[in-house]
Amino acid sequence: MRKHYFALFIVTVWMILPHAPRAESDPLPWANPWDVGMDYTFVNKAFSELAAGIAEKAAPGAVGLILKDGKIVARRAVGNMQTNLMFRASETEKLTYIPMSDRMLEETIFDLASVTKMVACTMSIMKLVEKGKLDLDAPVIKHIPSFGARAKDKVTVRNLITHTSGLPAWYPLYEICVNCEEVFRCIEEEIALEYPPGKKRIYSDLGFIMLGKLVEVISGKRLDQFAAEQIFQPLGMNDTQYLPWLLKRLRAAPTEYDPLRDRALKGIVHDENARALGGVSGHAGLFSTVNDLAVFSQMLLNQGEFNGVRVFKKETIQQMLKPQLDDAVLREGSGFLKYRKQLLGWWGMDDKKTIGSMGGLPSTSAFGHSGFTGTMINIDPEHKTAAILLTNAIHPRRADSQKLRLYRNFFVNVSKALVGEKDVNVEPEN
Repeated sequence: MRKHYFALFIVTVWMILPHAPRAESDPLPWANPWDVGMDYTFVNKAFSELAAGIAEKAAPGAVGLILKDGKIVARRAVGNMQTNLMFRASETEKLTYIPMSDRMLEETIFDLASVTKMVACTMSIMKLVEKGKLDLDAPVIKHIPSFGARAKDKVTVRNLITHTSGLPAWYPLYEICVNCEEVFRCIEEEIALEYPPGKKRIYSDLGFIMLGKLVEVISGKRLDQFAAEQIFQPLGMNDTQYLPWLLKRLRAAPTEYDPLRDRALKGIVHDENARALGGVSGHAGLFSTVNDLAVFSQMLLNQGEFNGVRVFKKETIQQMLKPQLDDAVLREGSGFLKYRKQLLGWWGMDDKKTIGSMGGLPSTSAFGHSGFTGTMINIDPEHKTAAILLTNAIHPRRADSQKLRLYRNFFVNVSKALVGEKDVNVEPEN
């Protein structure tokens, strides 16, 4: 009974407290799609098919944003932030789902999941490289000697950031580690390599957990503080942070049900290993909005500068976006990345510019990344375009998610709006 009273209290507070007001001004100017050479019919179709997927429960809701030539051409919220309250009966342990509609807003804050790897961790690593404090080809043990245990001494920083370290893709660290120190000790001293460094690309959360620690070891500041000071604050990305505080949590789209809290996670990182790390990690934990990610994307399109503020040198961005691995290495790796080159951190388009369930935009210079919760960002320097799709597709259960369908439809239509239907190469559906 107490749980129901608590839930009623939370709902009441949520209904009484006003949603956060809109920002006084948009982060970028607006333009109509036709003003920047885009086919508005496909822009509209990107959102109509997104709405159709939401209506068919591919996700509770979504917010999409398209920008081109430094202008926002579309930004729309679809569906709901929340669709269910959940309770576990103490006697039977059975979950009860109570319908609850809470409209998705353009200002909704999302758990970015693995998009964290790019926006926070990769960019922080590149900032250290730019400052001359980190050599990508140096062995990790130069900065973290204990990482050399179990014959990991040959692994370089570049191996970590290109997913070629030999580390396993994933490990349930949260089941055996009680704090951050235990998580790092387990990776450094107890986990061995599964293949020779540089042999193949196996997408690994563990590698980015170690990159997050590298930022802290070299800079003397925890990853969240370093990224905020060096990237987010200079860009005015005020809704982008780890560990969002209470009022920002109220604006967050809930993700999956958490049995420990007996409710859906809202403003608390979904990834279990990131939670074991206190909510701050190189692989997950960052929260943001489409507006903030639009600013971030435009900074990259401007090669390190936004609104007169230079955050990165032009050369740093160019270095980051160079393909790193040859075809033989890519062929041996993670199958879901078969149409993606490997840049520093980011995924790049293949030579056929294939767009499918992992998104993409229609040029060989395009790059992007996705997150488990249902988030994706794609940037295309050739067309001066970025497209951002944020969903909470794993609410209330990850088994209900159809995020890949949403990715495909949204980014295929954005691409058609840019270059025309006949020039978009679409990956066949399975």
